[in-house]
Amino acid sequence: MQISVSELLSWDECKPMMAGYCNELGIPSNSLEFIEHLQRLLTQTAEKVDQICADGKQVTISPDGEPVLKRIPAQEKPDGAAALEASILQRLPERSVLDILCNVEHWLKWTRHFGPLSGSEPKIEKPMERYIFTTFGYGCNLGPNQTARHTRGAVTSHMLSYINRRHITAENLQAASRDMINAYNRLHLPKCWGSGKRAAADGSKFEIYENNLLSEYHIRYGGYGGIAYHHVSDKYIALFT
Repeated sequence: MQISVSELLSWDECKPMMAGYCNELGIPSNSLEFIEHLQRLLTQTAEKVDQICADGKQVTISPDGEPVLKRIPAQEKPDGAAALEASILQRLPERSVLDILCNVEHWLKWTRHFGPLSGSEPKIEKPMERYIFTTFGYGCNLGPNQTARHTRGAVTSHMLSYINRRHITAENLQAASRDMINAYNRLHLPKCWGSGKRAAADGSKFEIYENNLLSEYHIRYGGYGGIAYHHVSDKYIALFT
């Protein structure tokens, strides 16, 4: 889209907009006052840092001028903390990722979305069990070989790789994720953390071949790879990956 010079706002027209914007942020709109405002904030912050470093309890300055952050001593556990921890572990026992996947399968039957690309019934033994193993292996980035070594002969690496290629697609993975997200959203505890109307995004770098359309050099991570982005709501629900 091209914009002609006549369509651009003049500085006199921008002044009221700039003044209103600065007023909302609580900063001066005048250049000299803005510089003085920043210098005043910097001086106040420097004075607070000097006060923190003066007592030497949290931060000290080494002889070569480097700040050193001290380890904060642990507070004593209050009375009843041990009983509270035992009660929490009794109500919420520790479970492995495989246990969680099996429990969710029991309630939601999320592996029903997987199967041969032709749409026919799977002709493999214990398909639900193998779908869970495959989801665990690839979801945790273990891969088929390492996952098979930890299953103690329950499934082979060839079978895990075969299921991943022939029975699982991006579409049915998203369908299974949708079932879990909707079920999680119906629970009461996540509502204590947020409303679900806000989300944050973060990325993780994965090593892939350089000769790949998804591969590029990332200055932040210092190497070639692909970035997988995760969108998580304020209920700690992974909305999208």
